[in-house]
Amino acid sequence: MNLQELFIANLKKYRKLQKISQLELAEECESAQTYISELEMGKKSPSLFMVERIASALGIEAVHLFTNEPMPKSRKTLGHIQKQEIVDRIHSAMVKIIEDY
Repeated sequence: MNLQELFIANLKKYRKLQKISQLELAEECESAQTYISELEMGKKSPSLFMVERIASALGIEAVHLFTNEPMPKSRKTLGHIQKQEIVDRIHSAMVKIIEDY
């Protein structure tokens, strides 16, 4: 797999992981949906500036768009997990307080 094919596969993978459409990604990157579509079809190649924008919109480091390494948890996903963990801990603490009362 060459670098462009790897970028395309990772772009699609991370976009779908985040459950966002090409249009939503384009809006986050201040671009057009047709541009994201053309990237995913291999008709266009992004500038480094756009690679950084795409990675930021997907909540990942830009390098992950060009590697075969296992998928890291995105910052967006981690944020959701951390928030849920906090909610769970608060709930547990409240239950304990009520039980002890």
